[in-house]
Amino acid sequence: MNCRTTIFYILLLVASANTKADEGMWLPYLLSGSQIEAMQKNGLSIPFDSIYNPNKPSLKDAVVALDGGSCTAEFISSRGLLLTNHHCGYDDIQNHSSIEHDYLKDGFWAKTMGEELPNSDKTATILVDAKDLTSRFLSMFNDSTSEMRRTELTDSLSAVIEDSVMQATGMEASIESFFSDNMYLLFITQTYKDVRLVGAPPSDIGKFGGDTDNWVWPRHTGDFSIFRVYCAPDGSPAEYSKNNIPFTPKKHLTISLEGISEGDFTMVLGYPGTTDRYMTSYGIKQTEEYVNPVIAEVHGIKQDIWKKAMMEDPKVQIQYASKFSESSNYWKYSIGQNEGLKHQNVIEKRVQLEDKFTTWTEEDSIRKKRYAKTLPLLQAAYMLTSDITKSITIAEETVLAGADLPLFVLNTSYALFDLKALESNTPEYTEALNSIKEDAAKFYKDYDQSLDEEVFLAMLKYYVNNVDEEHRAKNSELFPKKFKSDYSKFTSGLYSKSLFSTPENFNNFINSGNFDKINDDPFFSFANAVLSSYFGISSVLDQIDVERNKAMRQYTEGLFQMSPDKDFYPDANSTFRMSYGKIGNYDPADGVVYDYKTTLKGVMEKENQDNPDFIVPEYLKTLFDEKEYGEYEDAKGYMPVCFITDNDITGGNSGSPVIDEYGSLIGIAFDGNWEAMTSDLAFEPDLQRTICVDIRYVLFIIDKFAGAENLIKEMTMTTAPYNSPKGGA
Repeated sequence: MNCRTTIFYILLLVASANTKADEGMWLPYLLSGSQIEAMQKNGLSIPFDSIYNPNKPSLKDAVVALDGGSCTAEFISSRGLLLTNHHCGYDDIQNHSSIEHDYLKDGFWAKTMGEELPNSDKTATILVDAKDLTSRFLSMFNDSTSEMRRTELTDSLSAVIEDSVMQATGMEASIESFFSDNMYLLFITQTYKDVRLVGAPPSDIGKFGGDTDNWVWPRHTGDFSIFRVYCAPDGSPAEYSKNNIPFTPKKHLTISLEGISEGDFTMVLGYPGTTDRYMTSYGIKQTEEYVNPVIAEVHGIKQDIWKKAMMEDPKVQIQYASKFSESSNYWKYSIGQNEGLKHQNVIEKRVQLEDKFTTWTEEDSIRKKRYAKTLPLLQAAYMLTSDITKSITIAEETVLAGADLPLFVLNTSYALFDLKALESNTPEYTEALNSIKEDAAKFYKDYDQSLDEEVFLAMLKYYVNNVDEEHRAKNSELFPKKFKSDYSKFTSGLYSKSLFSTPENFNNFINSGNFDKINDDPFFSFANAVLSSYFGISSVLDQIDVERNKAMRQYTEGLFQMSPDKDFYPDANSTFRMSYGKIGNYDPADGVVYDYKTTLKGVMEKENQDNPDFIVPEYLKTLFDEKEYGEYEDAKGYMPVCFITDNDITGGNSGSPVIDEYGSLIGIAFDGNWEAMTSDLAFEPDLQRTICVDIRYVLFIIDKFAGAENLIKEMTMTTAPYNSPKGGA
């Protein structure tokens, strides 16, 4: 390790003197003493080792990554009961729904464990330990190490370490890099694969406000669902089996009924997905001008087609509910982010930082030699790739992933090519073939041919009309001569003749065993032509990215040296993090102040039977009219619903526990606010808020609305903070 790298690494570990309470998704395994002290000054009343400790039970053992980090969840009983967001379980709820049993509309509550529903591919991953291996990795490199060689060395050492840990522990191991490859950590985890649906409110509660209120405060959404983790009788992870037993976590959360107040300390634990807060102004401008507009426009087109069909057919409504929700979230986020970038002058602020970096670089000959080319290289890289990035985004969002069938055709075709390489009549062959059949059954369950065909036609037209000819497949490669520019006729031909367009066609093809037919399938030929073009322009982007990544690594290193007293935290990457802050109001605009909490009264005020986003279940209205809130009401007799904090979160934190100063659960994080849609690129402390469902509303719905007392009895409640001066259960 050279001297400069050593200095940089030391700065990473010691920078912590002036931590803000509201910014940062911190790695708890690297928090310094002064950061822990700052948390305590802001209200934390429990020892830090009760939050994170690899050697004894701590709060981190109660928090899991769902489905590889797409969401977070937390254990709330000693029998593996798992709490997360309704939107995190939405796909599973939809998969179990049908015209006869519409759990999206009516909700679902298992009154016994025997009624709980298994979910294929759903996982819960627990962090066991994390170790800092930065010095071991950086010792292999110096300034003369090429980027290709650096990658080879990193990949090789990572594979050796991961394999040795897995062999020694029987657990999963992964090496993750941080700060643009300036830091490396080893994560040891254990993944449970039998996760069953236990309870979910009807969507009129779990998604109340729908697309209208998405990313908006004030909010009145009961965004929660409940699962249970099962394991083998010996406690080890296992695939679904009737012989499995409920998992006993090392730690489950105590639930506080004490309530919340403005200024209360809050802590969020979870697995935030992706942020790019060190991105330069050039990268942000590319996102604003070349990526977000495409996403917004394409998803808007697709959603209009879906929505019309969903309103006309109850079966399609169920089939496409989860797809529509995911697409709508993506669409609205891209619009909101661009609005926020302008309103908050994010690019201008980033330019100011870059000007400061340039001035700092030029003040010292050594720094000038190392960093003078860093920003110019980054600027050039983004300039050279803007058009390519736009073309790639269009291809991904339209002809590759716009309609459902193209990706299914490609993924299944390549899986069948792999299958052909295996010897038939072997266990490996049978397992691979069954996996293909199972994936196909899941796909066709939520697929409507005529609707997908309509979406594909719209996506095809957008692709051809908006991607430069040099960046897309030629018409002669995409369309047989007989179709010319008749995209409608071409699309109809694809869907009528493809082996994949209907479940009947696919099953006949699979059962025939003649997998060579794939090569003559018109849909495979089309998708392959698009994919070949896509890989062609992507390879150009990859070559430029090599130099861009190197420059970004140097820029990040330079930022640390330029501001040695500043606190830095790594971008989110689905690893375990914590943030801390407080409950409180905010004022998003002149003359506007938003309260920090909402109540059931607001649900009733928003009710609109003509708008599906704001329909209120009749029984919920009865409970409101009769004020049947039980022990879950607040001190003034209102039924709490949601609250906001200034904690720092992002995608992946959905479902994260919101924990009070004593370590008890007070809510579930489920969204951010419209005024801070730039949060993945820049944190705005005066505006950014985390929207949470109050745990008392969750319990009220489970207990009073659903009558699921069996679940309430499993939980550990406290009417006063655990170990607080007020006492506790």
